[in-house]
Amino acid sequence: MNNPENKRVPVFAPDGEPLMPTKASRARKMIESGKAEPTRTETNEFAVKLNKEPSGRETQDMTLGIDPGSKFTGMAVVSKECTNFACNLELPDYISMRMDKRRERRRNRRYRKTRRRETRFNNRTSSKLPPSIKARKQFEVRIANELTDIYPISDIALEDVAFNHFEKDWGKDFSPVEQGKKWLQNKLSDIAKLWKFKGWQTSRERKYLGLSKSSNKSKQSPEAHVNDAISLASLVMDKVGTAIQRFDVFRRPKYSRRKLHLEQPAKGGKRRRYGGTTTPTKFRKGDYVEATIADRTYRGWVSGYTSTENRISVSDFDWSRLGQFAISKTKLLVRNTGFLIKSQEVKACSSSQ
Repeated sequence: MNNPENKRVPVFAPDGEPLMPTKASRARKMIESGKAEPTRTETNEFAVKLNKEPSGRETQDMTLGIDPGSKFTGMAVVSKECTNFACNLELPDYISMRMDKRRERRRNRRYRKTRRRETRFNNRTSSKLPPSIKARKQFEVRIANELTDIYPISDIALEDVAFNHFEKDWGKDFSPVEQGKKWLQNKLSDIAKLWKFKGWQTSRERKYLGLSKSSNKSKQSPEAHVNDAISLASLVMDKVGTAIQRFDVFRRPKYSRRKLHLEQPAKGGKRRRYGGTTTPTKFRKGDYVEATIADRTYRGWVSGYTSTENRISVSDFDWSRLGQFAISKTKLLVRNTGFLIKSQEVKACSSSQ
């Protein structure tokens, strides 16, 4: 276990530019002396922002390692001293199902007297990413952008995913996997210098570093994907620190967007409007809140609301509803950022604590 005093804390210049992380003990002294102010990053990390211009803005090499997958992706921000931040991304796997349901609802609405979109069959001429793959790649780019806003990342090490085209009917130029891979590489190359490596190189480097790998890819631990991301970063840098300072898990909220009505009519043959991020209250879907009921306090994300009562639904990291809470007993902590963070989840605690 790392010494808490030696834990690295992100540092920002007065204009918000990321500087080299510092030790927690030094960050505390900077706050006590008035040289810096405490802050929180979008990824729920404690950080400090300097009040005055630093003596220099020189930074050491820091590399973002990315081990992409179809359902899970590992990321690690690595320097020669340590692995400052590591995370597993649980990629959205429900996009195809939602696309099928959307197509079904649109067809059904054409037979009813309701608002609908006119039939279009000539809007599929241009090449584009399948929505399911695009959603995954956009999520990976989003988190990569967040991390480069926190750390002075100069390089990105990405595993070049291998795909056996001979087992499929389509060629290399038509493979959705290839299209998604090239789209991701183009976006990452705009962020920092991009390095690409094969899977066997990652495996060899991981064994050289003595890092373990779990066969359970859904495991919420560094052994699932993060150790591969550290190994990728090691292929770029001469020396890396494998001690992980902080590990977390990210996923996207599962609220519905642009869903016109419920599928089944309610009493009286009417369909209630559904979907979107707005609510009749001051909260939005995806907001991170603290809610109290009786003597229990919960922390989660707004997932819905009731139309008859002044209450909202709060869900946990797995998007399972914790309960419905009164607006007057709910406090906003963080506005919707577009992703959920496992470390923020507090399912229940005593309100007196």
